[in-house]
Amino acid sequence: MKKVYSAVKLPQEAIDILEDNEIELTMHDELTTPSEDEIIEKVKDVDALISGVNVEVTSKVIEANENMKIIANIGAGTNNLDIDKAEEKGIVVSKTPGRDSVASTAELAIGLMLAVSRNILKNQDMVNENSFDGWQVMGFLGSHQVSYKNLLIIGFGNIGQEIAKMAKAFHMDINYYDIKDRSEFKEAEEETSAKYVELEEGLKNADYVILQMNYTDENYHFIDKDKLSLMKEDAYLINTARGDVLDEEVLADYLEEGKLAGAGLDVHENEPKMNERLIKMDKAVLTPHIGNDTYEARVEMSKAAAEEVVRALNGDEVKYKG
Repeated sequence: MKKVYSAVKLPQEAIDILEDNEIELTMHDELTTPSEDEIIEKVKDVDALISGVNVEVTSKVIEANENMKIIANIGAGTNNLDIDKAEEKGIVVSKTPGRDSVASTAELAIGLMLAVSRNILKNQDMVNENSFDGWQVMGFLGSHQVSYKNLLIIGFGNIGQEIAKMAKAFHMDINYYDIKDRSEFKEAEEETSAKYVELEEGLKNADYVILQMNYTDENYHFIDKDKLSLMKEDAYLINTARGDVLDEEVLADYLEEGKLAGAGLDVHENEPKMNERLIKMDKAVLTPHIGNDTYEARVEMSKAAAEEVVRALNGDEVKYKG
């Protein structure tokens, strides 16, 4: 019987797929991340490994079992894996992009944009304190509407395009920047009315900037002091990409100095810890990396990983190669 070790706790729907295909599952059955030593011990005699973006699949893990056929990573990316080492050992790596994962992350990006722009948390505090004095024409609470504003999406992959589709419902002027050839986005441009702009121009004109690019070593602190200095003082920055693409200390400086109106972050530079300065700011809305943390998305992703394991162990090509 083929064997798989899952370094993440799986929903029953994914477990059923493995069991129905007579694959023996050993699973880290807790909502914690196993240590490197624990993973190494567990993968020694398995045919497949299921990991998640919270699990560091290092070269030592990969070298612990050179007979593995596949590492099925639950997540849209694979930057938690040593891809080069896996390729060297001939181990297939897969990922789990899916409709619900894309939609859930895009929803949160829009939600953060609304929350920080409309001062949702501060207004909730007013409700909790029961200190609302009643409606007034000039009772401005610091909020700004999102509708009819200029949006720049940096990273126009599946999630960036889904954000554009949702933003279109708010009648936003949608622009995007991506390092890929524009010809790849022709259909998406037509569907969303999004327009390509050079990065400097986009940052200067945007009321809202949403970061949704993939993370690589080359774009560490992609949004730094120089790029933040291009943004308008009444603009908002949203990060649903990866924490390391943004210099959070510089962002905190800009928010404190009134050089930006606000920020919404779901991903963080030093996860699982979050920036203490940003936590204390009314101008910042922080969530704990919950972009695709919905029942629909996580079940979809887990099932996809299980199905990739089945394909690989049956000698078939995987659907979503990493």
